[in-house]
Amino acid sequence: MTDRRNHRYAVAVAEQDGRRQCTRLDRTALTGLDEAVAAVRGAANSDVSFGFFNADESFFLILRVTPAETALLLSDARAAQRHTLAAQALDAAGAAPPGGDAGAALPAGDLDIVSALGLTAAGMAAVLAGPDALPDDQLRVIAERCGFAAEFDRVKT
Repeated sequence: MTDRRNHRYAVAVAEQDGRRQCTRLDRTALTGLDEAVAAVRGAANSDVSFGFFNADESFFLILRVTPAETALLLSDARAAQRHTLAAQALDAAGAAPPGGDAGAALPAGDLDIVSALGLTAAGMAAVLAGPDALPDDQLRVIAERCGFAAEFDRVKT
């Protein structure tokens, strides 16, 4: 069961000394895409860093930040109608907001975003397919499948 007090958090993940290290980021990283990218870059101690953002109980955002580029995965494009961070991420992904009243979650961006950590695009699609899964629970599953769940849980609380 998800701990409701942790429904808003931002965590950076990077490889250091052969281990994945998690760092809690300031909540200001949740205010917009530029702030999110800057927070992940600021916490980075490696060439490739990831940001896991749980903005509320309707979506999550994952960033992969390298010196040359930033990739992203927005768990549900429908959130762009209500949240600045989601709207900016959807725009950066080059996707249009969904029209009408879409029933199922509509991911946008790179499903292969954490393949370097051990979760393929097919595995990510399976995580996102859970109809009743909360974003916090989905991020926990992703961290578990990528091998850093204990560190992730410790840092996000």
